[in-house]
Amino acid sequence: MFITNHVLAGAIAGSVFRTRPVADFSLGFATHVAMDMTPHWGNPQIGRDGFYAVAKRDGLLGLATVALVTVAGVPPRRALLAGMAGAAILDSDKPGEFFFGINPLPKWIDRIHKQIQRESPEGLRTELAAGTALASVVAAISVRRRRSLHGR
Repeated sequence: MFITNHVLAGAIAGSVFRTRPVADFSLGFATHVAMDMTPHWGNPQIGRDGFYAVAKRDGLLGLATVALVTVAGVPPRRALLAGMAGAAILDSDKPGEFFFGINPLPKWIDRIHKQIQRESPEGLRTELAAGTALASVVAAISVRRRRSLHGR
């Protein structure tokens, strides 16, 4: 799954237990596992360079999403950030390897993470549909929380 979709799912998870960041982190982590077990995009034929070209764009979009959701979120934002961090942490191997040449995840976690993947080149439609749906839910939650905060 694209990291941007994981971040969006984590934002939803971070909205569940508003005052319990550890619970939101755990829920965000669970969304990552569930999403990776569903069919999604991945194309081994594009090679390492092709993968990193896609990953760079997605990573920047994911970072922008974290920033936008954090700014648009209603305080307290700790749980929101924790949900997004929990949803993204399993993919920390990619930037870790790209920028520093190391995988920060323990080998046993990385092995399980690779085993649960259900990737295929045809999964791009799933990625785009999931991203659109998740962004819509995050926007709806943000608008609703803002309205309730301001008494509207």
